[in-house]
Amino acid sequence: MQDDIGTLLRSFLNNALRKQSQRRIRDFGGYDIGKRRNLHIIEPIARDTAEFLCTYLCISLRGEPASKEGVASAVAAALRNVSDELAYSLARRSDEAWRTLCDLVAEFLEACLTIDRRPYDGSLTAKSDYNGWKSWEMILSDETPRGKWRHAWKEKPGDDFIGFHGDACMGRIFKIELTGYEERWYWLVTADGSPRRGWPAAGYEASARSAACRVERIYFALVKGVERTGGG
Repeated sequence: MQDDIGTLLRSFLNNALRKQSQRRIRDFGGYDIGKRRNLHIIEPIARDTAEFLCTYLCISLRGEPASKEGVASAVAAALRNVSDELAYSLARRSDEAWRTLCDLVAEFLEACLTIDRRPYDGSLTAKSDYNGWKSWEMILSDETPRGKWRHAWKEKPGDDFIGFHGDACMGRIFKIELTGYEERWYWLVTADGSPRRGWPAAGYEASARSAACRVERIYFALVKGVERTGGG
C-alpha cells in the first residue's frame, strides 16, 4: 500500500496529466500501436505537469529545492519510457492505462527526487474567518452540484471524483487519509488559461458535496470573468 505522499503524488499526476488536451494525448498515444506518435509533445506535457506538481508539493534533489525545469526533465524521461501499447491505451481513454501511467511516472520521480507535502502557507486557498471563506461565500446546506461528477478511476471506485460541465473538466475532489485531515475533502479547480480574478485554485471542504459545489462556484465564476469580492 502506498504511503500518504505516494498517494498524493499519484493523484496530482493523474490530475495534471489527464487535463492535457485531447490533441496532446492523441499525439502522445498515436493513432495505432506504435504508429504516428509525436514524441515532441512530451516536453510541453512534462512542463505543464512539473508546474502543477511544484505548486502543490515540496520537491527536492539531494537536499536542495528542485527547479521546475529539473522536475520537468524527470517527468519527460519517465514519459519517454512509456510503451507504445500503454500510450495508445491512453488515447482510448482507458482508466486502467492512466493509473498505470501515473504509477510509472510516480515511481520514476520517487527514485530520483525527494517529494513531500508543501507546508500550508495560505497562498493556495482563500483567507477568511471560517474554512477559507467569508460568511456570504459558505456552501449552503441544501446546495447540490449541478455538473456531472464521476469516479476518477472507473475500474476502482473510491473517494476521488472529476467534475464535468458538458465536455469541460471543472475540477477534481478527493479524500486522502492524512493525519488531521480525515474529515476533509481536497478540491482543485482546472479552468486552464483563465485569470484567477482573486479566486483560490484549491482548498478543503468538510464533505464531497461541499467540495463539488465549491469547485463549480469557482469554475463558473472564472468562465464568466467574475471577480471575487471581499476575499483575503
